[in-house]
Amino acid sequence: MNSVPQPDGQPQAVHLQEQEPSQEEVAAMIADALGETEEGAYKSILHILRSVGRTHARELLSMTLQTEEHGGLMLPDGSRRRTPGGVFFYLAYSIGKTKSGRPLQRQWNPVKMPKQTQPQSQAEPKKPFKQPIPNPVPQQASVLTWEDRLSAVREAEQEKGQANVKITVIGRPGKILDKGSCIVTVMESTKIPTLPKGLPTPTSVATKYAVYIASKQWKKVEEAIKDPEDILIVEGFPKTDPEVSAIAVFATNVTTKKLQMSKKQPQTTP
Repeated sequence: MNSVPQPDGQPQAVHLQEQEPSQEEVAAMIADALGETEEGAYKSILHILRSVGRTHARELLSMTLQTEEHGGLMLPDGSRRRTPGGVFFYLAYSIGKTKSGRPLQRQWNPVKMPKQTQPQSQAEPKKPFKQPIPNPVPQQASVLTWEDRLSAVREAEQEKGQANVKITVIGRPGKILDKGSCIVTVMESTKIPTLPKGLPTPTSVATKYAVYIASKQWKKVEEAIKDPEDILIVEGFPKTDPEVSAIAVFATNVTTKKLQMSKKQPQTTP
């Protein structure tokens, strides 16, 4: 802000407005955000920007980035996801509006055809060109949060299905308690693996497993699991045990990682 002296001697403030970036600069910014480096893509973006204006073009870019964050858009044949630039062009020509409020028309680059050698009377009549109607933009699916699972499960359990369940517990056992016919050990899980996109993220509260292994099965792994670098692998039937705040696992098959590896190695003949 600068002061300009007035005839009465009192300075008057003059505000200098920041110059708005040109259409070419905004088009280059959008192309950079979409990862488009080809000149043809830049020209198409510039055409869209000149038709819809800087503000609407930035809105289309924001919608594109949000669509990418929620999984993107697939091609009509389902073979792969569209590129970010492809999503931008798709949105522009499906919901984009020009400054006059009319739908945005696609820019076509007609290919020059060789000159006709047939007489004009024998040439086929030209067929009128029909602008393809773009598919509507699919609505983004709502995300199920961990808190929302309560109402979802209550609604789903109104018609329960049937299941045969098997669980695999992998890790180092805790204290081994020999009860004669079986041994009991408690294992705990605190790590949450990377889950597929769209699934709710559970809390980081530890899950406790009370593992019951028959003595006959335990003898097969008792010596191997004494190795601190070996890992116990228990397959069994799970059952919720609310009285001990754990999931009871009744072992049906027990082995260790190193025992599995030794079985897979080919035995050499003397």
